[in-house]
Amino acid sequence: MADEKKSVNPLEAGVVGAIIGAAATAAAVVLSDEKNRKKAEKILNDLQKKGDKIIKEISKKAMEIKDQVEQHTPTEVKKLKVVKKSTKKK
Repeated sequence: MADEKKSVNPLEAGVVGAIIGAAATAAAVVLSDEKNRKKAEKILNDLQKKGDKIIKEISKKAMEIKDQVEQHTPTEVKKLKVVKKSTKKK
């Protein structure tokens, strides 16, 4: 079942293509005005700053979790080895 290929409906592909084309055209019209370009640029810069802040926060949290795991791993591994040895059949 995993090998089955899913085909794309030509009608759906056409509709999606038309929507993308309309969106690109609308964006071109809006960005043709310098005032709108400045607004869009400001919004994109703000979004980039927010994205950078979020990435820093996520990286910080990931490092904290990594440090916690590394602190607990050696004792947990020892416990698992003891349990594994005690459960082996002789």
